[in-house]
Amino acid sequence: MRMNGMLHEFTITMLLKKADEAIEKLNQYGFYNTYYDQPIEQFAEENGYGFVELKDVDVELKVILEKTNVFSVDSKKAREELAAILEVGTEDIQYKFIETQDWQQPFPVIDLGNGWFIKPTLTQEKVEGRVIHFEPPRAFGSGLHGTTQDCLRFILKEDLQGKRVLDLGAGAGLLSIGAALVGAEQVMSVDVEDVKAEVLYNAGLNKVENNISVLQGNVLLPDIQIEGVFDWIFVNIAAKEIEQLLPFLNSHLLMDGKLLLSGMVDWNYKETLLLYKEKGYVAEKIVHSEEWVTALLTKKRI
Repeated sequence: MRMNGMLHEFTITMLLKKADEAIEKLNQYGFYNTYYDQPIEQFAEENGYGFVELKDVDVELKVILEKTNVFSVDSKKAREELAAILEVGTEDIQYKFIETQDWQQPFPVIDLGNGWFIKPTLTQEKVEGRVIHFEPPRAFGSGLHGTTQDCLRFILKEDLQGKRVLDLGAGAGLLSIGAALVGAEQVMSVDVEDVKAEVLYNAGLNKVENNISVLQGNVLLPDIQIEGVFDWIFVNIAAKEIEQLLPFLNSHLLMDGKLLLSGMVDWNYKETLLLYKEKGYVAEKIVHSEEWVTALLTKKRI
């Protein structure tokens, strides 16, 4: 969310089951900038991490009003109006004034430690080195997650001139962009979500959009067809999905091709890599970032 001007944040604590109804009511009175964070509980499981959505808990419903050159905010009056709409006391509504720069701090520049930097578009920080420009969208694929950074460190030290690359679980497209920046001639970015706009936008920031094509779908299902074979394949998803992809990857990777696997965790990566070893893959290097594991494999004949 990006806004120009000064922001007024009102917070009302309520039961989760009442929050959506409250938002609908607020919308009817012209309060459209409302949200709450879905409460979840995360836990470790065999395939990495899982989560459950919590139900009978309180959430903090946020209402944001913006002061601009043409719209001023009377916080006292707004608080009273919100209280009347939601049928609560004004003392039940917490108020906070927010400077715009506090609302969305730019993501930090990330130093990959190899002469390359990931630089979000909002930051004005100057760096000395080679830069991947991007618009940060989410945790995975944003460049901040350890798996993305580890994959980029593998990719950016390669010379991929003339190579054909497949990126599965592309997210915002950072791995695809990294491959194109070190010479990949064709990069196919695939994700189960519709990420075409953001991948090509980020690719455009780096002037490599002509090297990247984007497909939406699950390669394990018949909804998309991937043609031909690749010199490199990147897979940044969970271990069980990596195991399920083995037949597909084996049929789409050239002999002596490179397979970059990430998204595994300490407690499941050995079992996953063993399946690939049995098919003739050789682990060239394995790196750990906290509990996350990334491995570079080469396809060899059995």
